[in-house]
Amino acid sequence: MQIDIANFKIRSFEPTDLDYKALVKLVNHDWPNNPTTIDTWKHIDNKRNSNILNRRYVGEIEIENGKQIVAVGFINKRGLKKKPGKYFIKLYIDKEFKDHGFGEPFYNHMITDLADKNPVALKTEIREDDVSLIKLFQQKGFQDNKRPKRYLELAISHFDFDLFAGYAERVETSGIEIVDLQKLKTYDSNWMQKFYDLDTTIEKEIRNANEYEHFEFDEYIKMFKNKNFLADAHFVAIDNGNYVGISSLWPDLVQKDLLYVGTTRILQSYRRHGIATALKLKTIAFAKLYGANAIQTRTVKGSPMFDLNRKLGFKPGLTLVFFEKNL
Repeated sequence: MQIDIANFKIRSFEPTDLDYKALVKLVNHDWPNNPTTIDTWKHIDNKRNSNILNRRYVGEIEIENGKQIVAVGFINKRGLKKKPGKYFIKLYIDKEFKDHGFGEPFYNHMITDLADKNPVALKTEIREDDVSLIKLFQQKGFQDNKRPKRYLELAISHFDFDLFAGYAERVETSGIEIVDLQKLKTYDSNWMQKFYDLDTTIEKEIRNANEYEHFEFDEYIKMFKNKNFLADAHFVAIDNGNYVGISSLWPDLVQKDLLYVGTTRILQSYRRHGIATALKLKTIAFAKLYGANAIQTRTVKGSPMFDLNRKLGFKPGLTLVFFEKNL
């Protein structure tokens, strides 16, 4: 079915069930293994800081019985709160209408609407197999950052702990203790500060000066007050009282038997000693006791962490590519 481009209209997203339903439908088309719900989006919006820019748009066409939403778009500060003038932009187009030319006018509308914020740079992420959308952003001057991330999933029932017998024990024998936060906070009153210091130190090690985004302590520790925070799913590697590595899991908001890797990070001076493997094994053991069917993560393809996840039995899934543009 060919649709006249003049019949394609763009407007701001409205917090109605109709718009939420369309948003959820298109997002779930892109991510069928990680479905979201209308209630989840409404909950997120109710918690959202109204002082931080978050604009949404819908594109719709006239049909016999009214209107049909065939595209949704976002402009926000995701991951860029501390970077003035830099914004994240995201498009979803109904798979049945990807070749109807809706992408370019939709993108142009959003960029025009953002002009009042004097943007200096844009970032986006796109599924590697979404050829038409990748082509659109390349035509608009976006450059691939060459750090694609691949989704990986571990089926807990298929994991064989015997294959990794002794890994955690060797690390602990070397003097590194691995403790979950549920236990750690019972005897270390300064655990929040130490956790924050470790995470920010590692962030500085792995990011260049232009990429690093500093979070103040008071803002960072809001994570520990999140209703989905599981203290016993956050593990810390400790060397003589010093925090040197972390690995964490978070529950999915919709699929109760699914856990996500929040992070696995090791101080640079402690890498290549098996600490990351030992931490990951702790999270897998937790997932089994928790009753999860799977753990999901996304990791830069070809990185040491990607290789470790593959070694542990994580199976590769969709790949995200990331594009950036300076204005």
